[in-house]
Amino acid sequence: MKLPKYLCPIKKTNLTRLGKDNDGGYVVAKKSIEKSDALISFGISDDWSFEKNFREKKNVTIICFDSSVNLIFWLKRSIKDFIDLLLFRNNPFKVFLNFFTYFQYLIFFSHKNVIHEKKYIAPTQQITPGVKKDSITDLNEILEIYRLKNFFLKIDIEGSEYRILDQILKNEKDITGLVIEFHDCDYHYKKIENFVKNFTLELVHIHVNNYGLIDKFDRPTVLELTFSPKDFNNIRTEVEKEFPVLGLDQPNNKNKQDLPILFEDN
Repeated sequence: MKLPKYLCPIKKTNLTRLGKDNDGGYVVAKKSIEKSDALISFGISDDWSFEKNFREKKNVTIICFDSSVNLIFWLKRSIKDFIDLLLFRNNPFKVFLNFFTYFQYLIFFSHKNVIHEKKYIAPTQQITPGVKKDSITDLNEILEIYRLKNFFLKIDIEGSEYRILDQILKNEKDITGLVIEFHDCDYHYKKIENFVKNFTLELVHIHVNNYGLIDKFDRPTVLELTFSPKDFNNIRTEVEKEFPVLGLDQPNNKNKQDLPILFEDN
């Protein structure tokens, strides 16, 4: 696979992986965890393993935002799992365990400093068809309400990330680390380039989500980028600019191998 050179991390830091194996896990800077007083997470669906692992490393306030995870979401999931069990369309033991996901959700979000806000992430002035105005929030509003400092930011919101990049830049002085999944990159490489170049936190890791398409130029369309503050980082050697990183990265789709990345001029 090919990517432009500006996406090759030239800085390094001590990294660790949080979250479950394969899809749902992300690579972050260890110091980012240590220096954080809170975790803001945009997008959880039925997987909060990243947030759970983060809390195990450091017991911070965790605030998750996902409007799609509601009672209807859990009912649909339960019905699907029940049908899969009856028709033996999946491993029966795995399906049986899925039944308990809702109860695990209730347990995790029952902690007093772990919150799930059922809100859609987008600029608050944006009009979104089918979404009530009071169901929309953005980073600026969240920080105004919760008054958070020294927070880690995790973003996986299926394309809406581009609409809040300016807010990330505006609040960068309070961000201890960022992991962000960029979608439909083939349409947005210029926006990603501008963000990487203007963000004071430095790019320290990159991973291709192999569930995404590869365009006609052999460029992946879904990327996971990790940033950490300058003070945490050192210069990479040329040997250290090879990705994916063995022992750290895992393919999102476990049935497909992660391919090496060739960084080339834009």
